Amino acid sequence: MRYYKRITPFAELTVSAIVFLIALSTFAAGEVEVSINPQPLMLGETAQLQVRSSEDYPKILELPKIDGISWGSDVSRSMQSTIINMKKSSSYISIYEITPQKEGDLEIPALKIQYGKKKTVTDPVKTKVIARKYSVTSTDNKSSTKKELGLDDLLYLKFSFFSDRKKFYVGEEILFEIKVYGARELPFKVTSWPDVRIENAAFRDFSAVNPENPHFLPCQTSTEKVNGQIFNVYAFRSALRPIAPGKLSGKMDIACVLRIPSDRRSQRSSDPFEDFMSPFASYKSLEQKLSCEFPVLEVVSLPDPSGTVNYLGLIGDWKIKTELNQEYLKTGEPVTLKVSGAGDGTTDTLKAPEIKIEGFRTYPPEIKKDLTPGGNDFEIRYVLLPLQEGTAQLSFPVSYFSTSSGKYVEIAFNKKLKVEKSDNVAQSQIVADSGVSSLSVPSALEKKNGTKKINDILYLKKNLSGPVLLPLWKNHILLILFLLILGPAAWGFSEFHHRRKLRLEKDPVLRRKLDALARKGGLLREIRKTDPDKMHDLLQNDVVPYLNDLLGLPPGTSATELSTRIEDNELAELLKSGADSAYLPGASKKSGSDRRDSLVRSLKKLSLLLVLLALPFAASSDSNTDQSFNPMGAYNKGEFAKVADYYRKQIDMNSPDPALLYNLGNCLYQLSDPAKALVMYSRALHLSPRDSDIRENLNLVHRKLGVPEVGTIESPRDLLVFVRDMLRPDEWMLAAASVWAFAGIILAFRRKFASETGLYVLLSCTGIVFVILLIAPISQSTSSYSSKTAFAVIKNMQVYLLPAETSKQADFRINCGEKLFIEEERDSWLRVRTDNGSEGWIKADSAERLFK
Repeated sequence: MRYYKRITPFAELTVSAIVFLIALSTFAAGEVEVSINPQPLMLGETAQLQVRSSEDYPKILELPKIDGISWGSDVSRSMQSTIINMKKSSSYISIYEITPQKEGDLEIPALKIQYGKKKTVTDPVKTKVIARKYSVTSTDNKSSTKKELGLDDLLYLKFSFFSDRKKFYVGEEILFEIKVYGARELPFKVTSWPDVRIENAAFRDFSAVNPENPHFLPCQTSTEKVNGQIFNVYAFRSALRPIAPGKLSGKMDIACVLRIPSDRRSQRSSDPFEDFMSPFASYKSLEQKLSCEFPVLEVVSLPDPSGTVNYLGLIGDWKIKTELNQEYLKTGEPVTLKVSGAGDGTTDTLKAPEIKIEGFRTYPPEIKKDLTPGGNDFEIRYVLLPLQEGTAQLSFPVSYFSTSSGKYVEIAFNKKLKVEKSDNVAQSQIVADSGVSSLSVPSALEKKNGTKKINDILYLKKNLSGPVLLPLWKNHILLILFLLILGPAAWGFSEFHHRRKLRLEKDPVLRRKLDALARKGGLLREIRKTDPDKMHDLLQNDVVPYLNDLLGLPPGTSATELSTRIEDNELAELLKSGADSAYLPGASKKSGSDRRDSLVRSLKKLSLLLVLLALPFAASSDSNTDQSFNPMGAYNKGEFAKVADYYRKQIDMNSPDPALLYNLGNCLYQLSDPAKALVMYSRALHLSPRDSDIRENLNLVHRKLGVPEVGTIESPRDLLVFVRDMLRPDEWMLAAASVWAFAGIILAFRRKFASETGLYVLLSCTGIVFVILLIAPISQSTSSYSSKTAFAVIKNMQVYLLPAETSKQADFRINCGEKLFIEEERDSWLRVRTDNGSEGWIKADSAERLFK
């Protein structure tokens, strides 16, 4: 025990020394330096905290939480090397980004650092944060002074209303303006649109004039003088309407970028304009976020509109007028009732009230709005169809809510009308057969005109038009390909013939060979008719010269010499025996008839005749029709459903017959389904565009549904569209291919033209016609024959902003029979666009495509 006590102090000293050495090697603060650049720190501007080591890149093990400091996410590295007295030393630097958030003294606490395998703890670092001051010039009426201002005084956001009221109604439009003020001497740029965060409010849609941000009008710039300082002003105007009562408040932000001098020196002025024009100046970008509060407003509900009549949904101060487009009415001739107006407010809440007038058929209204900036005009059109003669009282008052008086204002319209019988028999027939009306026709009129009758133009086609293949390009593809090949082939053959002619003029041997080939048929016929005893004369006078020309031998070559140059042994023997028989009778071993037959066979072997046989291919199909069913008789008996089922079975949508589609449309019309009839008529007209019967029936349905008729010409553009749609796209392609072939034929016979000018004029005209013929089908493929074309088959179709029944409904409806363009298809929903540019989501079964 004594020994243990005696050595204990020594052991403790040894252990302490070892621990000290380990700590000294692990934590060596003297080998790591911490510095902050620049000094002092500028409020809101990014600075650098540099950690330097001579051994390896240092790393802060844990970033401390410091009040008034935010750490950046990126860490950069750099290395510096110096050589002094042939000795190299390196410095490894890790750079951390920090951004001061408040003014005053700042202390960076001790940091735990690791570099390589070593660790250390640094000493605290103190610095100061100040707000950057900007030196600007302020002017008054007589003098100008230079003063230093903070950034908040030189760049700020201002919000204002265009009304002094503090209380608004639900649905009332509130106009406001956001302005960004920046000193003219301050180099800044607005980099975003205002971000307005307000609950229970809907913005006006300015996408027609500002597709970049539909919540605002295009930005306007100007200059203003504030407290002697010139400011550049960026103004953003918009409008919103509350959608719920209560307190309306919010906040808005906008992003800007400043261009300020970078810190090139450890000591420099805080004036950013000190060396603005210096070629050695260096700048950096500083992001700045401007914010302000939305003033609190009180929103109250509208009074109960139950006592009002035909409320238009308008809120504000409006001037509204109701008028009829004509004074004298006739049965079956439509008239238009127009409700128009303009005022202070939004038309986003506009709705067309339902109209019911005794003795008139009414159609879904058409709404037009002014989408220009500040446009508050609107127009509602009602199409009315008088059904009976006599006098009628037209009463249609409308109302709106006036924000200035706080009451509903009624605009009266009462007019006594006289309806006369139409002189047009067809119009009177339309009144009788135009289907179920919004009001029942008086019984006296029913007795006079009878029950439901078939219109004169609604008859079935007895003869089929012939199937049309879908897609349409399949119909004339073989003929189009033939014509496309014919033009270049004719030109190529002409060039080949011309060069052959030039070659013949320069090569008499070739000309002799071709002439010999041309004489071959006549020579063979002559040989067959020649008497065997006279074969020697024929051989010497005709056959030998023919072979000399055919083989390119010199004229006058004898039969004996010719026999030595012919590879056909049988023909060579005939020539030799024929030559010998001239002076050695009986030298030939063959009789005259045998020699004649051998000569014919041998001459046939010398040339090859190619015969191209074009075998036409015809396709026939047997239609499986029920011969026991007579659709004409059943149609006349009123069995429209049975006839419709019959025609549905006959139609093959891969190759539909326009006549069958037309007949099916007639049946659907008689079954009081005009929307489906419109689809069938449209399909038939697109497959047979020059059929006037189909066009008349289609326009009859269009009039019934209150949609514009097809084929009407009211402008030069309508005329171009009418001419374009007289042919299908495949027919235009066939015409273009014919012009292409014609151009090839012109080039083939270009040497026949008396002057080159005439040739060039004809080719230019042909080229222009070819381009026009190509433009027509391309235009059709994106419009009338587009695969995205569809038709609405439901009355007053509801449109949604998103593909869900729970989403908000659009402020417009789609009329039955209206033409649509499918932009997107998602599950059982379609995103469609109307002719006037409105878009929204509808259910897939609410529309039917032109061609499936």
